[in-house]
Amino acid sequence: MYGQERKRNVVLDIAKGIGILLVVLGHCPQVWIPVKQWIFSFHVPLFFLIAGMVWDRTSHKESGFLNGSFLAKKALRLLVPCFLWGLVYLLARAIVSSSFKLESLAYLLFNSQRSISKAGSMTALWFLSCMFVAVCLFEGIQYFVEKTKHRNWILLGLSLVFAALGLFLPRLPLGYPWNVDIAMLALALMLWGSLAKETFEKLQDRQWLCLLISVLAFAVMALTYRLNVSELPNKYVDISGRLFGNLALFLLDALCGSVCVLAFSAFLNGLPLISQLLSRLGRDTIPILIFHKPVVLALGTVFGKMGVSDTTAVLIEFLLAVVISEGVYVLTAPLLPFLYGESRLDRNDYARGMTRYR
Repeated sequence: MYGQERKRNVVLDIAKGIGILLVVLGHCPQVWIPVKQWIFSFHVPLFFLIAGMVWDRTSHKESGFLNGSFLAKKALRLLVPCFLWGLVYLLARAIVSSSFKLESLAYLLFNSQRSISKAGSMTALWFLSCMFVAVCLFEGIQYFVEKTKHRNWILLGLSLVFAALGLFLPRLPLGYPWNVDIAMLALALMLWGSLAKETFEKLQDRQWLCLLISVLAFAVMALTYRLNVSELPNKYVDISGRLFGNLALFLLDALCGSVCVLAFSAFLNGLPLISQLLSRLGRDTIPILIFHKPVVLALGTVFGKMGVSDTTAVLIEFLLAVVISEGVYVLTAPLLPFLYGESRLDRNDYARGMTRYR
């Protein structure tokens, strides 16, 4: 067992649930462009910030930080579904097109967003290899600074260095293997999340204050995000392609959007039925990530041929993608948990509403 079992922070699960719903909505082909622009301005940074906030210093200190057990757990959780489902989608594409190129496997193993696209697999899987690189670097940094004086200031300084690397590294035609360049930015966001964790935990029980903070953060984004995306060739932020637009506006929107969701999640925690549903989805982000995109794209194609492009089409795509993803996961995970980066022990923890660091 890696570290100590501890109760999940339900508010962070709710935030992850909102985040993955925004991912699904943002990928719906008929979604209103300003909504997509708003979602893409912060939805990926939100997950990296949360990854830093769920990190438990005490349990990792007791377990020895970056060791074989940690690496094995991270590989199972992130790399197994990344490459397993990447291969599944690659082979499915090859069967449909009656064409398979051996170089597609090399592109899949390279695993940048662009190389996954060239492989003919599902591009959203780039996030999993990127997260693996980021969490390993994060764990290593925490190990090296654990016994230093002014630990938090050192972490803050390092976060700025890694943020600069993630923003300014030269772009390569195929990207970097396992999205190492984006992982630098992800690492900075994780460090910021870990530094903000204590403050957030103090605020999250003050429900109405959190609602006010959420509204203010949303208002800032409403005034700024369209200014940033107007400078981008595709008219929306694309972190996987390192299309940030104005860097100051990108960081402002990424942080304000994340604060908006986190604070609103704390408010929603006081609403039992909604919080239970969203926290459930927040625990199931990987299967939803794996399954949602083919569903929304297939439905989008059907609606496109029918000439339907209104809100009804978006709602159907969105709801069916979530329901189908959850349904497939619920039916298959108890028998084949490794498909989703889980072990039998993880399944037992899930049933008890408990977890270790993910």
